Amino acid sequence: MKHNSLLLLVMIIVSVFIMKCSKPLEIMEKPTLLITLKDDSGKLVHGASVRLYKNITDSGITRMTDATGVVIFSALDTTLYYWLAKKGCKTNGLSQVTLNRPLLPGVVLYGYSVLTETGVLKIVNSSPENYKISDSLMTVTVNKDTPYVAYHKVGSYIIQIQKPGTPALKKDTLIMIRCGDTSLLSLPY
Repeated sequence: MKHNSLLLLVMIIVSVFIMKCSKPLEIMEKPTLLITLKDDSGKLVHGASVRLYKNITDSGITRMTDATGVVIFSALDTTLYYWLAKKGCKTNGLSQVTLNRPLLPGVVLYGYSVLTETGVLKIVNSSPENYKISDSLMTVTVNKDTPYVAYHKVGSYIIQIQKPGTPALKKDTLIMIRCGDTSLLSLPY
């Protein structure tokens, strides 16, 4: 009997020791992303549509911002995400569209974007030569047979067009970017 009691006591002590020293089973929660939207004047934007997606072919998840200008995406994958926010013709195309890193398990991450009245500038170069395009906001080389698409703030812009290697041959054209519209510049013109 004394032997059984001693054996039982040793087993209890060993069990308690094992339970205290072993790591608990960790349950990894899925990441959460909170995105806050404001407009150019710093006001919170409620009722904006925000599409969260992994890549251009991903249909993504679309949610609306609440009264505080925040949208919450939970139970996400640990991958890199992008977002496109819209309300009317205002978009976040000129602001933050990604965290530039994969999400972390069990972590709440925060994004922030400014919605601006924008239009789309599409430049189509159907010539066999590359063109250098510049204005007050950008300088870009548009390769032959390659379209270039960019969000631009609403307004008028003088676009300077130059063939690379020919600095003397420059042409200026006036482009009007309207809210929510696409302005098309076809090269050569």
